[in-house]
Amino acid sequence: MRLAILLVALILVLSQLALGQGQGESLTVRVFDISGSPRGGIELRLSNSTFTRMFETTAQGVAEFRLIAPGVYNLSALVDGVEVAQTTVSFPAQTRVNLTLMIQSIELFVQDLDGRPASGVSIELRSENGPVIRRGSTDPNGKISIRDLPFSNLSQVGPYKVLGRLGEVVVLNSTINVSPQASEYSLSAEIIRVGVTLLDYRGGTVNATLKLSSESLNFSTSLAAGKTYSIPSSRVAGPYIIEASKRYSPQTPEILLLKETALLDRSQNLTYVLDLSDIVVVVRDDAGSAVRGLRVLIESEKLGVLGSSTTGTGGEVTFSAIPFSKGRPGAGVYRIIVYKDGIQLSAMDVSLVPGAERITVTVNRVETLFYVLNPRGLPLPNATITLVDPITRRIYTATSDAEGRATLHLIQGMHQFSVSYMGVEVASGALNATEPQILIQATKVDIEFRVRVRDWAGNVLRDASVSIVWRGRELESVRQDDGSVQVRVPVAGEVQVNIYLDGDLVERRLVWVSSPMLFEARLRGVLIGGRLVDIETVSSIVAGVLLALSAASIIILWRHRASRVTAR
Repeated sequence: MRLAILLVALILVLSQLALGQGQGESLTVRVFDISGSPRGGIELRLSNSTFTRMFETTAQGVAEFRLIAPGVYNLSALVDGVEVAQTTVSFPAQTRVNLTLMIQSIELFVQDLDGRPASGVSIELRSENGPVIRRGSTDPNGKISIRDLPFSNLSQVGPYKVLGRLGEVVVLNSTINVSPQASEYSLSAEIIRVGVTLLDYRGGTVNATLKLSSESLNFSTSLAAGKTYSIPSSRVAGPYIIEASKRYSPQTPEILLLKETALLDRSQNLTYVLDLSDIVVVVRDDAGSAVRGLRVLIESEKLGVLGSSTTGTGGEVTFSAIPFSKGRPGAGVYRIIVYKDGIQLSAMDVSLVPGAERITVTVNRVETLFYVLNPRGLPLPNATITLVDPITRRIYTATSDAEGRATLHLIQGMHQFSVSYMGVEVASGALNATEPQILIQATKVDIEFRVRVRDWAGNVLRDASVSIVWRGRELESVRQDDGSVQVRVPVAGEVQVNIYLDGDLVERRLVWVSSPMLFEARLRGVLIGGRLVDIETVSSIVAGVLLALSAASIIILWRHRASRVTAR
């Protein structure tokens, strides 16, 4: 029994000595790629039947496994879960090991069918036998760089499937083998370059929205005129539908001008000539004069509204790329409508055909009769009427006859007006010229002006003579029952009021008259005995009377007191 115990103890001591000897050293691993460069960030696995430890190499490509027991280990390097290097290590007999990775960094060059670099292609590499997947997009040079691909001869890898997509369409389907001997691969994709140009019937460029779409695949792209674009060829995308549409105004939907189907298996520039042209609409009145500021709308029975715009100084408005009534796309009969401030002035139906791209629309004026009246409703002759059309900016003038009438030919709608008489504006405002007869009442003419003369005490001086002078001439006056003198001032302005007593000028005033008024002139004096006594004389008389009364009162009081004393 003692012998067995000693034998076990001896075995334990020897084991501890062996373990202590192994733990004094570590296993150092250096990792290189096939070019001999150290590789950092590589996952290493050290394992045997009872032990597994992982370590990621440093930036210098070094890994160190410490505190491992003596024994035989399997050392492997992993990339994307694939074993790309492997060796057997007997530790501590081996404390330093070098590994060379079976990986390759490659560059793919993708070209279109014309041999030009194909940029913007989405690339996916997938190993047929393993989990290796890489993705990216080609740069403007058609290149994509892919690092650290495990060799295809590894059992877990095999050949690589290369798929290239433009949008959702597969344009590249190829296979490559990654090996130490090759790092560059050139591949061809089913990509062509296409440009589309739209012309009107004179060869001018048409600005429209262009769209290419595949009938069989979920692929579409917008184009700009004059530029070329990379698209999948029809061999993978099938026939293409080419559509051109144009929005003629922000308020209307786009109108389809062209829809064609084409097989596009090679790079090309497509040109389509449409039956379109710029159309000029000229608006004139019934006297042949151009009218500016009017709104012109053009619409067709098939395509709807194709635009609206405002005429310029020459009465013209231009509509771009208008389809002819027949052809591609064909618009049918057109209606051209002219508006002014929401009022329809004219409408005409036309068929647009080549050679008839200039259309004249006539706007009929209306004859409007104006009656200018004074405040009493009587005709006001020789008054000048001025009308301004704020839309067309036209100015009209006319002079009223003996009956206060004036006739003007106007374009319907609102106008600003003013009436002047004897150089003074006597009326102004806005009017609607769609009415055949319009009454305008002048408010600052034939103005009733009355003058009443009073003395300082407020007595009406009916015997006073009043002369009212306007612009150097005396106005005819009428004496009223209230003692005032009435005249009618022809037009607003300043009048001179002269007041006479017994033929003598006693007062002169300047008065501005712009509306009916009563002017009361109060003279500095009091009417006494039929005569106007000035206020100073009246004051002296009153003072003398008061002084006399005061003296009389004193004498009476003194006599009364003297009689009382005598009586005692």
